[in-house]
Amino acid sequence: MSVLRTDARSGFVFVALLAAMIILGGCSGAKYIYDPATSFSGLKSYAWTPASLMGRKESLVVANVQFVADQVLEQKGFKKTLENPDLLISIVNEYEIGTYYNDGYQIRMLTLNIHRRKSKELIWRKTAPYAINTDAASSDLKNAVQDVLAKFPPK
Repeated sequence: MSVLRTDARSGFVFVALLAAMIILGGCSGAKYIYDPATSFSGLKSYAWTPASLMGRKESLVVANVQFVADQVLEQKGFKKTLENPDLLISIVNEYEIGTYYNDGYQIRMLTLNIHRRKSKELIWRKTAPYAINTDAASSDLKNAVQDVLAKFPPK
């Protein structure tokens, strides 16, 4: 009988710890990954990928993401250019299916992918995995883009 109690207690503790990790992990903001072998110090210019490479998009949301990201990247010393940029940036939005409200969409997840232009190799990706209101009166989208770019480039 004591073995069953110990197993049940251990199982409860395991489930409680797992639930806490999931909850705390979900609250930690944007998730990112990058290539640690890449030196970002010489990479100073960028361009946005053409719309055909972005997949599903809503043009006004994409324009707003780019507008905010351009400001953040400029403050970090990056220059937007169409001629031979060092980096290509793509946007991946996952929308809530059928969710349209207050003259805007709700994004379930916003991801920025950064590639080397020449090799098209993905070298950095960060995702904001939380609901983002895209209404122009809301600061959600601006805050999400700033959150995504907060640790770019990695040090």
